[in-house]
Amino acid sequence: MMMGASPPGALVRYAIFLGFMFHPCHMRLFTNRWAVRIRGGQENADLIAEKYGFLNMGQIGGLKDHYNFLHPGGMKRSTVESRGNHSLISTESEVEWIQQQMVHRRVKRTERASQTHSTLFNDPKWSSMWYIHCDHNCLTDMNIKAVWRRGYTGNGVVVSILDDGVERLHPDLKQNYDARASHDVNGNDSDPTPRYDATNENKHGTRCAGVVAAAANNSLCMVGIAYNARIGGVRMLDGDMTDMVEAQSLSLRQQYIDIYSSSWGPDDDGKTVDGPGPLARLALENGIRKGRKGRGSIFVWASGNGGQRKDHCSCDGYTNSIFTISLGSTTQSGRKPWYLEECSSTLATTYSSGESQGLGIVTTDLRQRCTDEHSGTSASAPIAAGIIALTLEANPLLTWRDVQHIIVKTSRRGHLSAPDWQSNGAGYDVSHLYGFGLMDAEAMVKEAETWREVPTQHVCEERTVQNARVISPEKVLRLLYKSSGCSAQRTQHVAYVEHVIIRVTITHPRRGDLSIALTSPAGTKSQLLALRPNDHSTDGFVKWEFMTTHCWGEKAAGDWILEIRDSPSLKRNTRPGKLMEWALVFYGTSSHPYQRHEQPRSAEMSPDDDNTEEYNSSCDPECSEDGCEGPGPHQCVSCLHYFLKFKNGTRTCVSRCPQGFWGDRKRCKKCYSSCTTCTGSRSDQCTSCKPGHHLDLENGSCVTSCGDGSYIDHEENMCRKCSENCEKCTSSSICTECTEGTSLVGNKCQKSCEDGTFYSEQSDECEPCHEACATCAAAGLESCNRCADEYLMEDWMCVTSCRQGFYPTQSRMDNTGQTQGFCRRCDTSCLACVGPGKGNCSECVDGHTLQDGVCVLSHDCSDARCSEGKYQSNGQCQVCDHTCADCVDAGPANCTSCDKGKIQLLKVDI
Repeated sequence: MMMGASPPGALVRYAIFLGFMFHPCHMRLFTNRWAVRIRGGQENADLIAEKYGFLNMGQIGGLKDHYNFLHPGGMKRSTVESRGNHSLISTESEVEWIQQQMVHRRVKRTERASQTHSTLFNDPKWSSMWYIHCDHNCLTDMNIKAVWRRGYTGNGVVVSILDDGVERLHPDLKQNYDARASHDVNGNDSDPTPRYDATNENKHGTRCAGVVAAAANNSLCMVGIAYNARIGGVRMLDGDMTDMVEAQSLSLRQQYIDIYSSSWGPDDDGKTVDGPGPLARLALENGIRKGRKGRGSIFVWASGNGGQRKDHCSCDGYTNSIFTISLGSTTQSGRKPWYLEECSSTLATTYSSGESQGLGIVTTDLRQRCTDEHSGTSASAPIAAGIIALTLEANPLLTWRDVQHIIVKTSRRGHLSAPDWQSNGAGYDVSHLYGFGLMDAEAMVKEAETWREVPTQHVCEERTVQNARVISPEKVLRLLYKSSGCSAQRTQHVAYVEHVIIRVTITHPRRGDLSIALTSPAGTKSQLLALRPNDHSTDGFVKWEFMTTHCWGEKAAGDWILEIRDSPSLKRNTRPGKLMEWALVFYGTSSHPYQRHEQPRSAEMSPDDDNTEEYNSSCDPECSEDGCEGPGPHQCVSCLHYFLKFKNGTRTCVSRCPQGFWGDRKRCKKCYSSCTTCTGSRSDQCTSCKPGHHLDLENGSCVTSCGDGSYIDHEENMCRKCSENCEKCTSSSICTECTEGTSLVGNKCQKSCEDGTFYSEQSDECEPCHEACATCAAAGLESCNRCADEYLMEDWMCVTSCRQGFYPTQSRMDNTGQTQGFCRRCDTSCLACVGPGKGNCSECVDGHTLQDGVCVLSHDCSDARCSEGKYQSNGQCQVCDHTCADCVDAGPANCTSCDKGKIQLLKVDI
């Protein structure tokens, strides 16, 4: 669901009508692609794919041993799961898992705009960016300008927008655009440019990108939150949305991209319960475990826009995940927007739209335009991504959990209005509307500058009694569990909570009548699920995980109370529901996550009243033998390896210098501005370069373009020399211009030879072509570029006459006026022909009859089988209903796969 919401209207009613009209086709859609996990590497995967008639399209994103298999003989879309010999692939011992990909429904999350303030930048919309200026109309400031004044602008941080594409040539984005953080998953290429149409529906990603990193002070549009960050885009929402597509997007270059921003998810219709599939879940987990060199990728997610439909974001498995940072929205006046969903997994909030006649978010728009109407939680997620980029610039060593801790510690209740604000057991104000409150960029950066990494995450899963319990209508099922926080298991012990998950399996005649709450030992009550009037499903919940952040910082040990209420609606099956099983899972730390400091009372002491205490405990491993004044890496007397100095004068010891720094006598010094790694601070001492620059191996500098005689090696991001005789080239094997005395033959520069001869590398001489060739690239009949007189060119070979299925014709070769005889393919309906098109057939393919030179479709069945799009009836092949691509009988109810246009009608956003 793309997080931008619009009130219902005539189009919605029409879409609902179409949904009923084409109900027979509104079912699960299977694609002709499979996700397969295979041991033994790429070569083994290729062999297995070939054996069973698949094409191996390559590894799925960054998921090792997971491959994208295409079955070329299968239907691209079908309502029937594929069967056949290829399904036996699962019997191979190296195949650990296989899943035919289904189309999932995912929508964007958008909801509208202008005012004037003082000018700092010359960008025309700068004065309209109320959420950054925040005067008396906006009572709580996100303090973004204060961070800029401290010198942080997102430099060195890479953000990627997972959406419907990003307009990379937009004048306010191209300065910060990063091709390495971009990909087109829908089109399977590297260019994420959106698909343009009359509706401009694919504007969403470009809008989100501008919020994060539009360039500043260029007299164009507006200013991004992190206006010096690198910004990329992944085009993945403009096509069939499968588990494989999501996984490929979420795992794109996890060692390069720092932050992934997503403003989409399952339908915000108040009745859907859906989340990431097994591949997407694996991509998220791999990201936080291995991304950013082990510090963890940052996944930012819009919480959802289903508030008007009484949706609850706990039924969205993306925002409900501990691996994502779920963002809500508030209006300029601090009120709840009409689209906002409430749930206990929301971590924090930023400003967005939502008041009548209220202001929207200013950003870049499709077709190189500018808008002040970006809206919904779709706008909040990229604002948060920009703030996190500023924080990572202040301290690039932060882990994914450090970032969440800093958000919890620094977000503020401010003037945000909600009826359910409560202080949890750790002293944090928290709400189901806004999480821990409005994000504060300056407070986050200050924390980051001196942050000490939180202790290792522990996971404690408490085993509850698994007896089924009846959920009686109009009553509350109350269950108490006394937890120890797994104190008996050292590696699982959770003393201080971060995330709490309740995993439940519930059967129920109407899922929307259920509400679920969890109360912690400290008395903090989390509404895990609220009533959803539009959810009529009888599916209940199967091992669904409800997550709360509201107990953050509290102690896990004590009595936890789970309450499940059934509030039956009218005309409902009277059968009671049952809680079949449930589990309580804590994520947190075994020790307090923050180092505690005593507040100094006075810096003055009497000479005979020395009450200072010397630190006598263990030092951080990065401290040298000189000792320390405390346990942290910033409290070492001297460092064992290197020290990194921050802008505020503080320093911390590190085992190695981070990117953008080099080690000089135990100090990490900054590289030249265009270098990622270096051996010194000069511009000619780079060893790798920042995005948009390439390493010139000749002089060790980072350049924006490679000179003549060299090309960009995109894998290594450096300039390499062209091959011999190349004046210009695009790779080591592809020349585009040649040095004097040589000429371009194919992709190579070779010694120039006369017509009828070719250059032989073996003899280093010009040798004669085959007699059938007028010109050639090498010896042999198959190497002709142009045929000799009396010969015809057929499929790049010179022949004396055309074979069956082709007809002879003459065509001009070039601007010299020379002509060449060609054998052109007959129309697909012709077995043989005398000319182009359908009207020149002389023989027909099976299933067609020749009538006056035209092969027409025969209506008589052969072999008791009909072609695709027809069915057998009374010994003849009849055409299927117009809604079907294929069928078994007449009428729309007998489709086995649907016409493409009808599927598109079902995709109308309702």
